[in-house]
Amino acid sequence: NDETGEAGRAVPLQTAAWQHHLERSGICTCKTGVYGPKCDECKPGYFSFSTTGCRPCQCNNHSSDCHPQSGTCVNCQDNTQGPRCEECKYSFYRRPGAALTEICEPCPCSPVTSTGSCHIDSSGQPVCDQCRPEYQGPNCDKCRDGYYNSDSICARCECSGNVDPRSSPRVCDPDTGQCLNCANNTAGRHCEKCAEGYSGDGRAGNCTKTAVRILPTAVPTTTPAPPTSTMTSSPNTTTLLTTATTQALATTLNNTTTATEVSWTQFNIIILAVIIVVVVVLMGFVGGVYMYREYQNRKLNAPFWTIELKEDNISFSSYHDSIPNADVSGLLEDEASEVAPNGQLSLSAPMGMYKA
Repeated sequence: NDETGEAGRAVPLQTAAWQHHLERSGICTCKTGVYGPKCDECKPGYFSFSTTGCRPCQCNNHSSDCHPQSGTCVNCQDNTQGPRCEECKYSFYRRPGAALTEICEPCPCSPVTSTGSCHIDSSGQPVCDQCRPEYQGPNCDKCRDGYYNSDSICARCECSGNVDPRSSPRVCDPDTGQCLNCANNTAGRHCEKCAEGYSGDGRAGNCTKTAVRILPTAVPTTTPAPPTSTMTSSPNTTTLLTTATTQALATTLNNTTTATEVSWTQFNIIILAVIIVVVVVLMGFVGGVYMYREYQNRKLNAPFWTIELKEDNISFSSYHDSIPNADVSGLLEDEASEVAPNGQLSLSAPMGMYKA
């Protein structure tokens, strides 16, 4: 075969062995990177067909295939792109000084917080190209002023329009969202209510100082008489508080905070103590009544004994006079006394026992 160097023509054999091989089989032996029955095409992974054969694809080890005529790489891997797979795809980067054969790594930039792409700064670190309005930082992972972290998402601070961004570096706490330095006499987590000592609608920003009304107080005075005259009093004459006293009282009232609210725990303890005291008092009262009734019952049920002295037809005086000369032995006899009904002791003796 003749050497032509054109596609579709076989390359001539250069040695007798090649010629012998051709005479025996009739099949051409192709050069490096060339294949086909007529050795007229580049193998996959090769390009630029010529009389010297085909050249390997130059894809920096990120692809094994390229266009057979132009040599442009196809199906680049490892997050690369370009004619020779020498570039990193969008949102990927290759560290400084790395060879083109090394893979491209993802940018540390979330598509939620940034555009997702990055570049290498002067220190050799990847930096996000552009953060979204709510975020800031080299990697767009921090909340910008006026926003706070709410479940890994930067949310706008809700301060009811009562915070001046120029008065402080931050409008609210970047982690909790607690509003800082509430303005317009407001307070609260979101500056939604009026501060202490003010009243109105905090969300509308119209909190005004609570007015303290001071009522004049009548003070009875005594008007002394001149030294040369007798002192006279005017009990019905009254004067108002002086301006200085009124102002001092108003200042005191304004500076005095409202009475401390008793917590529910303290309130419950007080109520319990009152209940216990009432129960103890009632029990003491009931016990006193019971003891008094018991005393009265014992007094009424006690046996009542009386001694009745009887003697027929003898007056008390004559009976009394006869006692010194009486025979007392009869008084000691058992039959001389007997128990009367109803617990009464009756002493009786015959007429003949006492003799004058």
